[in-house]
Amino acid sequence: MKTRTMRPIRETIPIEDARRFLMDAAGPIDRIERLSIDDAAGRVLAAPVVSTIDVPPFDRAAMDGYAVIAHDTFGASRHEAKVLRSVETVYTGGTPSRRISPGECAEISTGAPLPTGADAVVMVEETERMDGAVRVFTPVYPGQHVGRRAGDIAAGQPVLNAETPLNPARIGALAAIGARQVDVYDRPQVAILSTGNEIVEPGQPLAPGQIYNINRFTLSSIIHAHGGAITVTSTVPDTLPDLLRAIDSAASADLIIFSGGSSVGERDLIVDALQEAGEVIFHGIAVKPGKPTILGRAGGRPVLGMPGNPTSCLSNAHVLLIPMLRKMARLPEYVPQTVTVPLSRRIVSTTGRHQIYTVRVIDGTAVPAFKGSSDITSMAHADGYIEIPAQTDIVEAGEMVNVKLF
Repeated sequence: MKTRTMRPIRETIPIEDARRFLMDAAGPIDRIERLSIDDAAGRVLAAPVVSTIDVPPFDRAAMDGYAVIAHDTFGASRHEAKVLRSVETVYTGGTPSRRISPGECAEISTGAPLPTGADAVVMVEETERMDGAVRVFTPVYPGQHVGRRAGDIAAGQPVLNAETPLNPARIGALAAIGARQVDVYDRPQVAILSTGNEIVEPGQPLAPGQIYNINRFTLSSIIHAHGGAITVTSTVPDTLPDLLRAIDSAASADLIIFSGGSSVGERDLIVDALQEAGEVIFHGIAVKPGKPTILGRAGGRPVLGMPGNPTSCLSNAHVLLIPMLRKMARLPEYVPQTVTVPLSRRIVSTTGRHQIYTVRVIDGTAVPAFKGSSDITSMAHADGYIEIPAQTDIVEAGEMVNVKLF
């Protein structure tokens, strides 16, 4: 076997430059698909939606009670009730059979159509029924407790604009106008290619020198949570021909992510593969953990080489991959929930490298949780992370820090 010399990363770029290169490489997906609204939550509309109906499609009661002519209730009080004659009962899903005339009312359920002639509803709590007569103890004004036809949405009115992410309320608006399907942008298709001769899938027995594949599962979770879909997953041996074949096998993907360790050090095989299949945009970021990160392009697609160590890989996924994915998926910029708390003890950082430092939030303080870039519990036992700028070498105990929560 030919011996390959390790080629350490000699130059790195600032994390701000890495973010800019990644966002420049992240082209929004133009493909459109039609989905049932059952499956459309979290997707982004590809075209505006205009209602063809009024919502509600008729005047309806907003309360259980009695449909009345508001003028008939003027002056009503507990001491001087207005007495009306109940002429029918209108249930939800039914239709009134007659017009309400002065001195009359109709018992009505919430959501039921308002009878012609009635212009308000008196809540049942403000009435008393005695045989066919109804005593009304409070006045109502025209339109009170009535949901007017087209009061929410009018026929011909735009309901949702293109580029709108679909949350539960917006799915509800689509259902309200009777839309069963909707055009949305396709999700970015992502190929995860795990490299490393030592990598074994969970569930299989470990031979000497082997470890389980962690990064495929952490990356898959990130990708699914931020608008992407997994199109290819495979474990690739640490040889240049195998890496080149893996890139070719992921031709249908919009983004290729290599993850896992390389037996020849510092991800130089990925560099070789990208130089042969396309180009290297950068190799190495001045960040800790996560220095050996690569961005390139092959076949017109961005290729991201993530560090093999689990904490490095997942840390970079939070700060670098999520923004890139969301731009491709046309989702709004991700703003993690942040709490500002004092640091429980001093942290000595690495000058010249932007540090992503995991912490737990305990009793209102940020407690360091970082153990090592190869230890997944550095992330699993943390609540979030703080960012320490490259020019900062010490963060003192008691200093207020911004914890970005996972």
